[in-house]
Amino acid sequence: MKYGKAIRTLRSVRGLSQKALASRVNLGPSHLSLLESDTRTPSTGTIESLSKALDVPVYLFMLLASEDQDLRGISSYQASFLGKQMIDVLTQANIGAGDETPPRADEESGIS
Repeated sequence: MKYGKAIRTLRSVRGLSQKALASRVNLGPSHLSLLESDTRTPSTGTIESLSKALDVPVYLFMLLASEDQDLRGISSYQASFLGKQMIDVLTQANIGAGDETPPRADEESGIS
């Protein structure tokens, strides 16, 4: 897994500096830099914190971090392309990793 690639991609999409993201996840900027360069591997808790701070589901973070050997049936290029499309969809729909529950169909239409 290339967690650094996922962090850099998502941080760029969100328009955050390393310092700003590090602050959001309670990490030192140098630690975040080590994660982005794949010199260090994030813990599960750090992955969850990064996902939350970047407002994306953990599964999307993991997809973006995937390498060829982590994937079955698709290339890392295809996974990266799919991940970027998913980011676009999430951004446009304003959906992220938050705990918000989407409205029920009857709530959206105003039907009681």
